[in-house]
Amino acid sequence: MWRTLCLIAGLTLAGPALAAGGGAPARSSADSDTTRAIASARRSIDLQQWDQALQVLDAARQRDPHNADLWNWTGYCERKRGNLQQAFSAYDEALRLNPRHLGAHEYLGEAWLQAGQPDKAQALLEQLKTLCGSCEEERDLAAAIEAYRPPAQ
Repeated sequence: MWRTLCLIAGLTLAGPALAAGGGAPARSSADSDTTRAIASARRSIDLQQWDQALQVLDAARQRDPHNADLWNWTGYCERKRGNLQQAFSAYDEALRLNPRHLGAHEYLGEAWLQAGQPDKAQALLEQLKTLCGSCEEERDLAAAIEAYRPPAQ
């Protein structure tokens, strides 16, 4: 809600400047720092350097603890490291901050599959269908559920 109000206020104030050719309003340094941190973490994630990515994300969360994207990527790294409890906690925080975060819904569903609980993944898939219809996150989670095979007993 707060971000929505800030966005509306920013657009209202920026309207005359944009109309006069003033260009786009400057982003805050916190937004820029967070954007750079996520880009840096993503580079480490692409290389499967989970510890390095988590260091970057942890530092960014110290500066911007209410950013759902940072919590989502933290959950992703922890899940890939096999630390499901930490992953669940991070995804829960991402969804607490932004209940409509599509990536957190998808990745939390994948974590539930990893934990051997496809029913919980299916529930998240149903939520994604409601949130976005047929978006990439919904299709990816549906494919993961389709490919899911229970762990051998």
